[in-house]
Amino acid sequence: MAGLNTETNEKQYDINMLFVLFLFAVVSCLYIFYAQQMPQYSDNFAVRQLIFYFVAFGLAIAVLHFDFEYYANISWVLYGIGLLMLLVLELAPQSIAPTIAGAVRWFRVPVIGSFQPSELVKIFLIITLSTVIYKHNLNKTENSLKADFWLLAKMILIIIPPVFLLQRQPDMGMVMMTAAIFVSLILVSGISYKLVSVIIGGPILMIIGFIGAFFRFPHLVEQYFFSNISDYQVRRFYGWLNPAEFSDEGYHTMQAMTAIGSGRLYGNPEADVYIPEAHTDFIFAVIGGEHGFLGAAFVITLYFVLLYQIMMTALRCHNSFGTYLCAGIIGMLAFQVFQNVGMNLGLLPVTGFTLPLLSYGGSSLMATMFAIGIVLSVRYHSKTYFFDSNKQ
Repeated sequence: MAGLNTETNEKQYDINMLFVLFLFAVVSCLYIFYAQQMPQYSDNFAVRQLIFYFVAFGLAIAVLHFDFEYYANISWVLYGIGLLMLLVLELAPQSIAPTIAGAVRWFRVPVIGSFQPSELVKIFLIITLSTVIYKHNLNKTENSLKADFWLLAKMILIIIPPVFLLQRQPDMGMVMMTAAIFVSLILVSGISYKLVSVIIGGPILMIIGFIGAFFRFPHLVEQYFFSNISDYQVRRFYGWLNPAEFSDEGYHTMQAMTAIGSGRLYGNPEADVYIPEAHTDFIFAVIGGEHGFLGAAFVITLYFVLLYQIMMTALRCHNSFGTYLCAGIIGMLAFQVFQNVGMNLGLLPVTGFTLPLLSYGGSSLMATMFAIGIVLSVRYHSKTYFFDSNKQ
């Protein structure tokens, strides 16, 4: 017998997640303070990061009170705004969009400083893809391979324009991020797992094949792959796969690995290791150097707790649209943490990804807190049930 479906509208703040975010703020400002003690810095980045956090918390609380279901209604507007920002970045003069390290990824904004539009675009992509999946499954009459292919085609069509504009910057890191978001949403979309295994397994085999070919048949890789990408990207590959031999290309990686290695178990603050971009891309190397394996393990544990809380919010949500939003945000954060830590350890190429919630930077922090604000909104606005009608 079906149970009564009694709905309550009691709204709750996720105090546990807010506390974890507070811990991230403390840890971020602490290690940025350590980083700015290095001789290459003279600015007080820790104070700026603290100000960024105050603003970011305000943003998250504001987003929390905006019902997440409304994002489905404005998803295409947000998608259009995101594409417009990337297009303007492509066409803007150097005074507005300067070339930095061979790439055009930032707007120069008076007073505020630099703004990276792709940080917002990835959030807009999550919202748009989640909306498409939600409406597709809502209108689907039967499970079939044809319906799965149709959903897959719609999702691919959505990501093609931003991927095209991102690779022109070039920003292959954000292209990889888009792929991670795409995969994370496919996993919860209801598409047949046989089809999903092909979609995921194919790229994994290609990556393994590329790494094998790089070491076994380098002349073929240079002739058929490296000749078709920019010199900047080629140097990144060499710096990743052979940092010891290609010392210039792998300099950042080798310094980060040296700093982490010097930290050992408890840390070694006395070690004199130069870490480039210590307050941003390589903040994890600062953590490993200052407080060793224990400090790094604590930070990784914080990320696991945060991702677990987001996952539980997704599982408890009775609206599948909220579940899709959370799944996309989990994919985004998990990939960014995995990539940043991996490049600090020399396991993955240097892509310019910041460590979310820890690295210095307003654009990254605001975008991440905007995304977490959406998760908090899913928790705050989700309806709860005393009895589930599906229970017997």
